[in-house]
Amino acid sequence: MDKSAVSRLLGRLLLLASAVLVGALALGPVVLKGRVDAFYGRFISPPAGSLILGTSRAAQGIQPAVLTAQLGQTWAGPLLNYAFTLTHSPYGPAYLRSIQRKLRPDVTNGLFIVAVDPWSLSLAGPEGHFPETNSFIGQLQQVSQKPNLDYLIRYQTKPLYRLLLDYATAAERLHPDGWLEVNIGTDSAQVRARTARKVQDYRRLAATHHLSAGRLAALRQTIRFLRRHGRVYLVRLPMGAPLFQLEQAYQPDFNLLMRETAATLAVPYLDYSTQPYATTDGNHLERAASRAFSQQLAADLQRL
Repeated sequence: MDKSAVSRLLGRLLLLASAVLVGALALGPVVLKGRVDAFYGRFISPPAGSLILGTSRAAQGIQPAVLTAQLGQTWAGPLLNYAFTLTHSPYGPAYLRSIQRKLRPDVTNGLFIVAVDPWSLSLAGPEGHFPETNSFIGQLQQVSQKPNLDYLIRYQTKPLYRLLLDYATAAERLHPDGWLEVNIGTDSAQVRARTARKVQDYRRLAATHHLSAGRLAALRQTIRFLRRHGRVYLVRLPMGAPLFQLEQAYQPDFNLLMRETAATLAVPYLDYSTQPYATTDGNHLERAASRAFSQQLAADLQRL
C-alpha cells in the first residue's frame, strides 16, 4: 500500500473516531441524566425509601417534589414515582418483584401511595398469565444502576439520532424523582378529541378484559409487603367524566371493593375519582392540575 493510500485510510479512521467521540459526548448527558425515554430514569436512580405506584395516571398525576415540599421529609427518602403504564405496571407478580428490588430493604418509615383503578386490576387472558412478565418490569434485574446497560441494550429501541432529537424536543420529560411531565396542547378542542380517542381505547379494553382475581391478590400482597416498611395509602386519582362513567359501567362496585380491601388490610382509601381536575385526555392530569392534586393529596395525608 503506497503512502497516499495509507494517509487516506488514516484520515478516514480519524474522521470515524472523531464522529464516535462527538456522538459519545453528545449522548453522554442524555444517558447520564436519564433522558433516554419515559422510563429509563427510574432505573438509574438510587434505591428508594418511599414510592408512588400505579400506571401512567399516577406517573403523570402525582409529583413527589410537591409532596415533599408540603409535608417535609417526615418519611424515609428519597420518594420516587415508580409508576409506569397500564402495559408495564398493572398489579401483578412482576410489578411486585420490581418494587421489592427498588425499595431499600432497611426502610421502616416509608411513605407508599398505591394508585388503583379498574384497569390496573384487569386481565384479558386466563388467570395466571400476566403479559407484563415479559416486559422490562418482569425481566430487568438491576433497577438502580447508573448507567443501566441492561435496559439500554434490551429495551431502548430508538436510533441514536432520535435520542438526541427527543432530548431537545420531546413533549415528555421524566424528572429525577420519577414524575413524568407531559407538555402538550390543552385547548378545549384538543382535549375533547384526545378524550374521545381515549374513551374508545378503554371501551375496547372493557370489551376484552375482566377484573382479575390474580391482580387483586397481587395488590394485596403488594400492600402487605409495603406495610412492613411504612405507611400505605390506597388512592384513586381524578379523571374526566366520560372515562369515569365508563369505569362505572365496567366495574360499578370498584369503590366498594377498594374500601373493603383497604379495611381488611388496615390502610386508608382516598377516592378522588369524581373531583374536577383538568385532564389532557380524560385519563391523565394536566401539568398544573397534577401540581394542584398533589397539593390536595399532601394535605389529606397530613390530616390522616
